[in-house]
Amino acid sequence: MNKLTFILLIIISAFYACKQEPATLWDSPDAYLGQTLPSDTPKVFAPGILAEEGAWAGDRVAFSNDGKEFYYSHNTTWFDSKNHKLKYLKYANGKWNGPYVLTKKYYAPAFSPDGKTMYFIGGPNKIPGKDFVWQAHRTGTGWTAPTEYMHKSYRLYDFMPTISGNIYAGSNGNWGTRDWQNCKFSRTDASKGDTAIKSLGVPLNSPGFNGDFFVAKDESYMIISTKEHPDFECELYISYHKPDDTWTNPKSLGPLINNGLAHRWGEYVSPDGKYLFYTHGHSEKDCFIFWVRFDTLFEKLKHTNFEPYVKNPLKDQVAKAGSAFSFQIPGDAFFDDDGNNTLTFSAGQLPAGLKFDAAAKTITGQPLAGNYEINITATDAAKASITNKFLLKVM
Repeated sequence: MNKLTFILLIIISAFYACKQEPATLWDSPDAYLGQTLPSDTPKVFAPGILAEEGAWAGDRVAFSNDGKEFYYSHNTTWFDSKNHKLKYLKYANGKWNGPYVLTKKYYAPAFSPDGKTMYFIGGPNKIPGKDFVWQAHRTGTGWTAPTEYMHKSYRLYDFMPTISGNIYAGSNGNWGTRDWQNCKFSRTDASKGDTAIKSLGVPLNSPGFNGDFFVAKDESYMIISTKEHPDFECELYISYHKPDDTWTNPKSLGPLINNGLAHRWGEYVSPDGKYLFYTHGHSEKDCFIFWVRFDTLFEKLKHTNFEPYVKNPLKDQVAKAGSAFSFQIPGDAFFDDDGNNTLTFSAGQLPAGLKFDAAAKTITGQPLAGNYEINITATDAAKASITNKFLLKVM
């Protein structure tokens, strides 16, 4: 073998060695605690690793930006924080180590965009109806002890920071009592006063509790728990951030994720954007962290139909019996993120003497005396529909 051939072999060997070496932990078989990757069907994450018998692992989780740390909540009951711990595993020396206890009585970990600060809610001094937000800072050997970061007179449930400085939370803000039913998906800026917090409004928020969510660091989308039942059973939906700073009508993440009744919360997308994690269960006895391939689902859902929604409820109307009555459906009563010009309209439960012109979206006629609940339904090109109701009082 001549010298030139020998040098070429060395160069080729070095090239293939570099090509096969994972660029980051995310690209290696050790990523995600070394677990077998899921498909589009959710499965339990790290079974037998995160919690021992008699305990459960769940709530919102968090990976460090480099994928070498994984944080999660550990408890023995759903509603008592007495035994609550924030635990973590760390990748070092070619393997995952842990789990270890980071701190007690804190939960819902969330990294700052640069990964140097971790935020939590809860804490030892938790007051019913309020959410203290705590922070810990990364050091050369781990994390500082948690210190108070934000304490308001309103809830800051599931606090999450973003690159822009906007902070998202489930909150009753300045518009309701501390009852959970007044909790809305909200946004604020830490540099401003209490008046800065505002509800994100419809269609993100629906009647009842709105607090469990994940927001992308660039605020391009949110995943929310919605359609909640009194016993906390709910489904996961996605909403996209629009250029005008509003949000699209949330879409279901589909039957593979929302199959059957269950409490689904703690939604979280890994920093590489590939996998969705969430907690699923009916009680602490069957509560687990699930994960599922997300990036392909994310792209697919962008191109599926947006269902129309009620943007503004119709106002009740008053008319005089035997006299001419006319009511035109306001242009902002319904909205369709696919384009309002695709909607068709119909009216239901019209009393005698009234007719509906669908093209003009107008009800006219001479109604008889009585009280009538009238339904106006908007239907899009995909046959998805929504109904807006109002009461007509004819004196």
